[in-house]
Amino acid sequence: MKHLLITLLLLSAAAYSQEAAHVQEPDAAHVEEQTGHANWPSLDELWNETKTGNDLKSWLVDGTPSAEILLGYEYSDLKGNATDPAHAMLTRTRLNYLTGQLHGFDAFVQAQYVGPLNDHYSYPGRPNGYDPVSDPENFRFHQAYLAYTGYDSVGRLGSQEILLDNQRLIGNVGWRLNGQSFNAGSIQNESVENLKLYYAYADSINDILGDTIQGRQYHLLNGEYKLGEKNKLAAFAYLQRNDNSAANSKVDTYGARFWGASDALGYEAMGALQRSAYYGLLKGDLKLESVNLGLGAEYISGGGGDNNFQTLNGTAHKFNGWADQFLGTGGGLNSGLVDLWGEGSVMVAEKLKLQGVAHFFNTAYNTPTTAFSGVYGYELDFLAKYPVCENFDVLAKLAYYIQGDNDPGNFTNDETVFWLRGTMRF
Repeated sequence: MKHLLITLLLLSAAAYSQEAAHVQEPDAAHVEEQTGHANWPSLDELWNETKTGNDLKSWLVDGTPSAEILLGYEYSDLKGNATDPAHAMLTRTRLNYLTGQLHGFDAFVQAQYVGPLNDHYSYPGRPNGYDPVSDPENFRFHQAYLAYTGYDSVGRLGSQEILLDNQRLIGNVGWRLNGQSFNAGSIQNESVENLKLYYAYADSINDILGDTIQGRQYHLLNGEYKLGEKNKLAAFAYLQRNDNSAANSKVDTYGARFWGASDALGYEAMGALQRSAYYGLLKGDLKLESVNLGLGAEYISGGGGDNNFQTLNGTAHKFNGWADQFLGTGGGLNSGLVDLWGEGSVMVAEKLKLQGVAHFFNTAYNTPTTAFSGVYGYELDFLAKYPVCENFDVLAKLAYYIQGDNDPGNFTNDETVFWLRGTMRF
């Protein structure tokens, strides 16, 4: 019986093969020309389409390499911490490679190494008797993503910098040498005229100390609408989930931003809500030929717990003074913060930029029995930047912070910070 079944199966297979051999092939279907991917090429075709240059080999080999080498010195003297001033000599090397386009796809890789030339500074995890400078030695792929461009959209998957709005809430912390990038998938669409829509999901962050922060998830939504030629309006929702924090398991931030220019006047307004906390920013700039003058005010609520507004993962250095006395806004300040500032800049001989900023810092919430209430302090910032040639520029910055009310609850201290950097790009 067993042999009979095997014989019948073999005869059936032979009959099926003979019948299939006589089936007439259908006529080739007519495909209308379109911008999509109706006919995906085989791997062999992708590798060898040398007639058009649109092959995988060219995509990988004939891309665009670039590099950046930064040499920097940072001096930091923070009073009240019983440590010596920091004298940090640092380098950063970034090697970049952007592939060509292949059926709408390209890829970008940015490898970076931050290396100290001395050890006369400390950073979290390595106290050594010197004031801190948050640039530890580190090598990583700061960015490495696959991108697709098509259908009025740009999508990215992988490690990438994300800069939204004015970077107050989501940014790349570009002043620090390691910077910040997100391990994320993102898409930006501009199908509707004057409207730019953006969404990203991130499950971890590569931070400025060289670590990868796990246990956080982000849904980042941003819509930007162009009002006329010089004005824009944006609305956003940044939803953060923290697996390792019961008190801050959900931090959802909703807000809007308006900015633009009118003749010589530039302006910006931004507001945001976060649980029981809120944030506000007003800024104006007046441009007079080579001179630029500006005034601004920022309000960050306090009061403890859900009343403390958190600035999430933004670029903090460009806000609240270059001495970075108020990085605690990332986790919220019990006393909140009011920052009032005036600034001016001038272009000398068309290339040399000189800038000065003066800050006044006060608390935003009156908590005399539980936290400090009063004047945090004052700060003066100065900058000089000069492009020596097309590929090389030098920059010098000085931040001088003066503590205000001498109160045990005032966590700020007098500090002087000086930077000198030279950056070559090729």
